[in-house]
Order: sequence, then C-alpha cells, then structure tokens
Amino acid sequence: MSPTTAFPAPAARRYDLDWLRVLAFGLLILYHTGLVFVGWEFHITSKTSSPALKLPMEFLNQWRMPLLFVISGVGVTFALGRRTAGQFAAERVQRLLLPLIFGMCVVVVPQVYYQRLSEGAHYTSLLDFYPHYFNGTAPKGNFTWNHLWFIAYLLPFSLLGLPLFVQLRKPGAQPFLAGLNRWLGRNGTVLLFALPLVLIQLTLRPYWPDTRNLVSDWFNFAFYLTLFLYGFLLGPLAGFWQAAERQRYLLLALGLAAFSFYYWGDDYYYALLGGAIKRAVQGVNCWCWILVCAGFGRRYLNRNSSLLQRANEAVFPFYILHQTVLIALGYYVLQWPATNAAKFVVIALGTFGGCLLLYLIIERFAVLRILFGLKPKSRAAAALARPAPARPEPVGAGC
Repeated sequence: MSPTTAFPAPAARRYDLDWLRVLAFGLLILYHTGLVFVGWEFHITSKTSSPALKLPMEFLNQWRMPLLFVISGVGVTFALGRRTAGQFAAERVQRLLLPLIFGMCVVVVPQVYYQRLSEGAHYTSLLDFYPHYFNGTAPKGNFTWNHLWFIAYLLPFSLLGLPLFVQLRKPGAQPFLAGLNRWLGRNGTVLLFALPLVLIQLTLRPYWPDTRNLVSDWFNFAFYLTLFLYGFLLGPLAGFWQAAERQRYLLLALGLAAFSFYYWGDDYYYALLGGAIKRAVQGVNCWCWILVCAGFGRRYLNRNSSLLQRANEAVFPFYILHQTVLIALGYYVLQWPATNAAKFVVIALGTFGGCLLLYLIIERFAVLRILFGLKPKSRAAAALARPAPARPEPVGAGC
C-alpha cells in the first residue's frame, strides 16, 4: 500500500448523514439521563427507578450506537476521497487518539470521582481524588475511558480497515462495486446484511460479555467492526440509499415487528436453544432500524442549514463532555426532594446547557480544539462555507 495513493473526491456532502450523526449523538444526553432513573447499572442512579423508561431505553439501546458506527464508516469514504492513506491515518490519530488520551486523563476523572462519592467513599475534593484515579484500571481500579469507548474502538477500526479501504478505492474494485450497487436495487436485498450480525450474536455474544475494554470484548469488537465496514462498503453506493428510501415503510414495519417480538416475546421461546432466538432477533432488529434511519433520513433530512453547520462541529465536543457534565450535575440533583420526572428534565437540560457553555469556550482556542478533536478554525470555516447541491447523491460506485 503506497502512502501517496490518492483517492477520488466525493461528489457532494451528505447532509442527511450529518443530521443523523447530530441526532444520534444528541440522543446520548437523553439516553444517559435515562440510565440514572431506569434501574439499570450506571455510574450514579436514583434510589427509586422509573419503570416507564424501560421501553424507550431498550428501543434506543438496540440501534443507537450501531448507527453511529455505520455513519463513521461512511465518513471514511469522504475522508479518503480527499486524502492519501498516510494522511488519513495521521489525521485519525490526531483527531481520535489525542482526544481519547486527554479525555481519560482529564474529562472522565470527575465521573469516577462522583461515582465513588455515591458509593460512600470520602474525598475532600476532586483534586484530592485525582492521584487515586490512576490506582488501577476499571472495573477494579479507577482509570477508565467510560463513555469514550466509542473512540477507543473507532481508532483501531479505522487503522485496521485501511488496507481494505485502499483496495476498494482502486479501479480494479469498481466492477465489483458496480455489481453490488445494481444488486442492492432489488427489493429486500438490503436486509440480507443482517445475517452476519445475527451470526455474530449467536456465536460470540454468549461467550464474551459486554466489557468494552477492547482487548477481551470480542462480541462488541466483531459486531461494531462489521457495522463500521458496512458503512464504508455501502455508503458510497447510491443503490443502497435508494433502496432504503424506497422501502422505508416496509423496513419500519419490520423494525416494529422485530422490536415487539424482542420486547414482548414469550420468555419460553427466548429460552429455547439457550436464548438463541432472542439474540437472532436482536441482530435483525438492529439492522432494520439502521435502514429505517437511512431511508427516512435520505427522504427528509438531506438539506443544509446554518443550524446543521454549527451542530455538526459541536457534536464531537458535546459527546466528549456530556457524561461528565451529566454525572456531576446529577450527583447533586438526585439529592433534591423532587420527582424523578423533574430531576430528569433538570439533568437533561442542564447537561445540554453545560456542554454548550463549555463548547463556546473550546471553539475559541486552538489547543482546546485539537484536544477535543476539532479541525483548526480556518479549515472548519472553509468546510462550513463549501457549497453543495440541494439534493446531492451518494458517492458513486464507479458506474
């Protein structure tokens, strides 16, 4: 693989993907606020749970992060279209590894601090706790990446997949991609990509619990890597997006059926074959809702706006910051004599407001921009000003 190999530039920016990325990351605030009250394991939790949250939380949990990995895979297509392989690798390290290291050493620290306080530990202040943060790694110790696991997985996915990405951008791969593009135009073919997800659910999930520690987390690694590669492979193919848009109502019906079976299905059937039926349904359900987002997004979200331009830049710092702001605020709000509903609203709105204030500071300083994964201000401004057609098509497949 030559480090100077150049790739053709994408035809136009995909605003529907920008919107989906912003909305999916935006759901993190609501989802993680819900974790405080739903009764599941989280860093801080309410003494009384709210059972009404279980259904929407289960629903979002099935496809929210998988969608982000697919969108990230599509983003690689755009990134490689304007960079050599070497430039792409260097940028991934700068925009993912630096924020991860900074996040683990600075941003995540208050999360662990407030978690330990909620568990009964005694520290006089955050500064008093800071040296103890490096005493061992989670779950037994304190040092962790917590919600930044997404970055910790996205970086090796990007680098490990680079040889494949390069091969698929070469002229010799274009006949294959053109054939795949035509095949995807047939009704129902997009659903077949659920089969590898089902296989991973059946073969790896029972044996590799959800640790998100990267090194011994083979179910998550294989599952999310597959989705990431789907994004790169299918993202440039117009046939994929057209099929998702054309069949969006059928896919919505299938998604509702799959989630209903998963959520309300009889435990007797789930117990058959060691829970294999439930795991298989999870794989189908996940892919259906990704297709629903792709189809409805292409239909209704593929348009630019000044709000999207600002939100698209702010979303990554928001992601890095949101759980720290949420846990720090939630630790005190949970002590109020108020209903869970009132506390939920205060924590969600307060987290958004706190992240917004911090972002307005971050965007002004070059060093902070680098530490939070943002482009230099001049390059970011140029990207925001770049014009594009009102209805851009996905990047072509050489056909």
